Amino acid sequence: MCDANAFDHWANNYDEDVFQSDHDATFPFAGYARVLARITRLVLTRKPGKLLDIGTGSGTLAARFYQAGWNITAVDFSEEMLKQARLRMPGASFFVHDFSTGLPQVLLERSYDFIVMTYALHHLEYKEQVEFLHSLLPILRENGKILIGDIAFETQSDLDACQRRFADAWDEEEFYPVFTELQRQLLEFKIDFEVVSFCAGVIQISTLF
Repeated sequence: MCDANAFDHWANNYDEDVFQSDHDATFPFAGYARVLARITRLVLTRKPGKLLDIGTGSGTLAARFYQAGWNITAVDFSEEMLKQARLRMPGASFFVHDFSTGLPQVLLERSYDFIVMTYALHHLEYKEQVEFLHSLLPILRENGKILIGDIAFETQSDLDACQRRFADAWDEEEFYPVFTELQRQLLEFKIDFEVVSFCAGVIQISTLF
């Protein structure tokens, strides 16, 4: 898992840096705005309910739902990031917490219509990604969904091709989700993948029953 201090120092420039990378269509954030737009559409097709944003960062995405009347709970391990998120969503609930250790117990006692993670899951190793997603199942409401937008690939060969293409920028300490591998290991979920760019995708996860 990456260091919260690094994100504390990046907080003031994070949004600008990410959107610049997306604008330039460069790895790793090409497709970022479209990822956020796709998740926004998926959430706002429903009436406002409860949404948990894990790794909310500066709250760029969650603020869209907050403004639409959703009850927002936001988790991030960077206090500096959350300072910006609080300005965007003064009435939301915030938890300074490193989700690599799991979620705070109080959140595991609640339930949500949507659980959202954008550009956060890749900070967990592959085995931990599966374990963490399993842990979210009990707090997902009936007809609820987990929405993951990330540096993500449909197959391992797609990831390998991207790694070869961007070898100089590749971060060996990050673990970009591979849809077919998640699908193989999350048999009790319905899982779908939408390619957004050469290095970005949206994963939808819901229960089978």
